[in-house]
Amino acid sequence: MTSSGSRGLLVAVVLLSVLCVALIIGLIVIGVDRSELKDKMAAQGLYSNGKNDWRVTPRTPSVFDTFSEAEIREIKNFMHNQASLNLVPISEATLSSNYIFLIDPLLPPKYDVLSHLSGDRQAPDRRARVTVFKGASTPPTVEEYVVWPIPNVNMFALLNNSAQTKQIPWNSRPMDPVEMTALEKFVRPILGKLRPLLEQSYGYWYGDDCGDKCLRIAYIPRGIESGDRKAIIWFFRNNVDGYYVWPTSLRLLVTCGTNDPNQFVLDSVYYEGISHRTAEEVLDIYITTRQREIRKYPFPPGGATHGSPEARDKKEPQGSPKRPPMQVEPDGRRFQVDGQHVKYMDWEFNFRLRTVNGLQLMDVRFRGERIAYEVSMSDVAVLYSGDAPEGILIQYVDAGFSLGALHFPVVKGYDCPDNAVYFNNTFFDSVSGDAKTHADALCLFEHNTALPVRRHHSMNFFPLQPDLEDPYYYRFSMAGTVLVLRGIATVWNYDYVFDYVFHPNGVIETKVSSTGYIQAFTTRDDSKYGFYIDRDFGITGNLHHHLFNFKIDFDIGGQRNLFETWDLKLDETQRNELIRGRNVAMKQRYMERNLRRTEREALIDYNFNEPKYYVMYNERTNNSNGYPRGYRIYSPNFSKKLFPDGWYFENGVSWARHQLVVTRYKDDEDTSATLWTQGDPYRPVRKFSNFYEDNQAIVNEDLVVWACIGLHHIPVAEDVPVTTTPGKQLSVILAPLNFFDEDPSMTSRDAVVHRYRDEN
Repeated sequence: MTSSGSRGLLVAVVLLSVLCVALIIGLIVIGVDRSELKDKMAAQGLYSNGKNDWRVTPRTPSVFDTFSEAEIREIKNFMHNQASLNLVPISEATLSSNYIFLIDPLLPPKYDVLSHLSGDRQAPDRRARVTVFKGASTPPTVEEYVVWPIPNVNMFALLNNSAQTKQIPWNSRPMDPVEMTALEKFVRPILGKLRPLLEQSYGYWYGDDCGDKCLRIAYIPRGIESGDRKAIIWFFRNNVDGYYVWPTSLRLLVTCGTNDPNQFVLDSVYYEGISHRTAEEVLDIYITTRQREIRKYPFPPGGATHGSPEARDKKEPQGSPKRPPMQVEPDGRRFQVDGQHVKYMDWEFNFRLRTVNGLQLMDVRFRGERIAYEVSMSDVAVLYSGDAPEGILIQYVDAGFSLGALHFPVVKGYDCPDNAVYFNNTFFDSVSGDAKTHADALCLFEHNTALPVRRHHSMNFFPLQPDLEDPYYYRFSMAGTVLVLRGIATVWNYDYVFDYVFHPNGVIETKVSSTGYIQAFTTRDDSKYGFYIDRDFGITGNLHHHLFNFKIDFDIGGQRNLFETWDLKLDETQRNELIRGRNVAMKQRYMERNLRRTEREALIDYNFNEPKYYVMYNERTNNSNGYPRGYRIYSPNFSKKLFPDGWYFENGVSWARHQLVVTRYKDDEDTSATLWTQGDPYRPVRKFSNFYEDNQAIVNEDLVVWACIGLHHIPVAEDVPVTTTPGKQLSVILAPLNFFDEDPSMTSRDAVVHRYRDEN
């Protein structure tokens, strides 16, 4: 090689080395920049650093914060150290033990919270409600305690709630693993006796050797009347997809209102539509004397059929092989999260997930002004019908199953968009007796609804007129973007998708959509209560009524609000100036404002023949036109239960008697729901109708709206395997009404105006 060639090679090597070093430095710089960017985004709530729990990011503590696992364990340990309570861990408990069933946040009094938010005082202590089942007492009872401060707990006391009309009775408590274990031991020998019948009838039985042919047991606590406690026990085919739609025709009714399982009593055995007193009686009729022929059911088919969620085997798969559209944020997220506090455009609010009731918004503000102190889910009821005992007796009040604890992990990219922020659900688990976390149980995301918030196309509608000036022809539109906070509760078979939706024009929606499996029943013949979903197995889907109760605690311009209806009526006027020489009787609508002065005057029963606006406002603050600033409460899904008021279990859902109820705020009337209504709805511990029985004045007071929406569902073939959300989406809409001087979204950068002159 020549010297010049060597020099050239050397230069090339040096240049390559310099380039490599530069590239390495560049990658390091890029890595550092990306790291710094992620840290900055995390500080702004725009990036989670791979962690999805609001408690692990730097944040500003809030009086509305729910509990961490460490705080739950601190509360539990503190209570276990109180010798007077004689508590044992739930894993060691029997029905005659004292043990903790629930630890849930308990908000301080509203006045104390508002004084803190206004800067007048320090944050009040965070508190917990601790529910204790005291099976060791004589008689056994249930007690609730308030525990504070959190963290650094050192105080507790009995919780006295004026909204609860009586001591919590032992028979009204929710079913828990301690009672389930006792019931399973009680029914096991009964099912052992029935094995010859069960094997021949279903091919399933219950015992240590049932393998993949085991019956699955379900329990519902419910007395037939106030003061008693009976468990309705029914059975499903196990090891099959969607077992909810594979019930058997066997039911047991067991009296279990004592803390001694030795005193449980079998009331009846219900098989194939006939009630029997004992298992021996059933065996005598079907096995020994063969007075009746055993109905033999085929074994459930395997594969993607009936209850299975798997795609069905089709020659040509449905739809396109291309992936569905996805939602993107081209410039990054437009909302910030600080702990459980969210800022989005003009909106600002706190959120909580309560173990019993579910999702709750607190201190909801628009442009810094509080609209509502609270907007929340309060209770859910599902009222069934049917031929079988469970159709007649089972009416679900879902707060009794701890609705908030049933928010399980969502499916990313399907339940929520890929770009959502996810939050955990941390709560006291009554099964393990310890803190538990469901990861990614809530999601928060901005959503393009693909429906413009507002738009218009200016045009010359009367072409014979001279054209207007070009500058006055235009078209404008504004993209429909909203922020959605979503949680999905799975209450055994049903799934409820709860959404809180924030619109750019000051509108809030509370939404719920139903999906999941229907609860299936059995019948021997065609039924007026529903349709067969599998005639060979005698399985039906029975009609039922879903009802949802929402709480809206408005604070419009403060805590001195009024509620009125704007009633639309018809008047008739003789108007001869329209056509001279002829009197014309004209009918037209007019608005009549009707101030509701007392709580009973504010009980609203929706009537299509009497259309109304429902308005909450503050007469001390006006918009520029001199009208009081307010909000309208509207729903296309108002619903009412059909049972007569006061009849049987109806007292437990008295919040469903009226579509809207307005009451004066009381700290103790924090929710329409309790854990205890499911167990005793006949004389409930907290009866919602008592909230307005005192008929207090509601003029210029701190007011709360309770809204009831719902739908009737008659299951049909298309509800198998699961019922779908289209047509089952319900909402309550809170819309500004003279609250602003014009549409507040007019300041948004999301709008566009095209002038025709600019396009030519």
